[in-house]
Amino acid sequence: MLTPITKRDLAIRYHRFLPAKIRRYLNGRGIPDTIIGRELLGWNGRRIVIPVFGPDGEVITFRYAKSPDDTSQSPKMLSEIGSSVELYGWKTLMRGLHRVVICEGEFDRLVLEAHGFAAITSTGGAGIFLREWVPYFEAVRRVYICFDLDPAGQAGAENVKRLLPRAAIVTLPGDVGERGDVTDYFVKLGKTRTDFETLLATASAEEERAEVDKRAVPRTRHIHISQRRRAERLKSSVRLEDVLQNFVELRQQGRHLVAECPFHRETFASFTVYDDGKYYCFGCHEHGDVIAFLMKKERMTFGQALAALERFLHTGEIYPTHNAA
Repeated sequence: MLTPITKRDLAIRYHRFLPAKIRRYLNGRGIPDTIIGRELLGWNGRRIVIPVFGPDGEVITFRYAKSPDDTSQSPKMLSEIGSSVELYGWKTLMRGLHRVVICEGEFDRLVLEAHGFAAITSTGGAGIFLREWVPYFEAVRRVYICFDLDPAGQAGAENVKRLLPRAAIVTLPGDVGERGDVTDYFVKLGKTRTDFETLLATASAEEERAEVDKRAVPRTRHIHISQRRRAERLKSSVRLEDVLQNFVELRQQGRHLVAECPFHRETFASFTVYDDGKYYCFGCHEHGDVIAFLMKKERMTFGQALAALERFLHTGEIYPTHNAA
């Protein structure tokens, strides 16, 4: 009796047939030989074969990527006929991770893995992430979502976020292009693991700030409505960075301004200023707006902080200047 050929047997056979030209193509896309071997990437004579491993390590289906020489209008990626949508990266997810990146596309996942980031993706593309997968992420302390910059990618990221509310959405920089992806970030822009770690840290900080703002009881609830309006007017009129320049040395880092934190001693810039007029320190986790900054840093009351901002708006001074008689 002949022993039936398993999907793993097929995967090994396809891997052995991988041409040197296709291997160089994958290398050029940021996928080194170590990942090619580990993931058994192969060739069926027409397309690049990507075996999809299940939770137990068995090959459960295949994905077929378009050859770089294929100039037809055929899809970039095809699934095995009759197969269902799966997670590509089950083996990674089952390792008991403390963090994982959910990305868009098989090649992007492999590029992230090549840079040392545990990553998974849906074989259904940006628009499909199954609710039945959610329980497998509950034990993961940090979950990040990093999809392409195009509208479909951004909509897909928001969909995953609705299913995994604790996840932080990672925004790639605009210089990857309007349809930029993880591969563009590392290969086209030449970014490093440290650069991507910074993106993850920024996403975590923004998510934490949003959670704090959501849970916090408004501190000015007891204040008269005229005072609230006064505060909102000042926050829209006085730029946080203009006030901060009296206390710290700000410098541009990517999309944000950073400085050494004025609330604790440190030797690197962990204090970050965001476009929405808020600040956050990655070191001591202090956060707030321009009013909160003056109240914390200068030990002012709410009213004193408003008065100081009104003075700053007209004179450029935080404190009144007393001329000698």
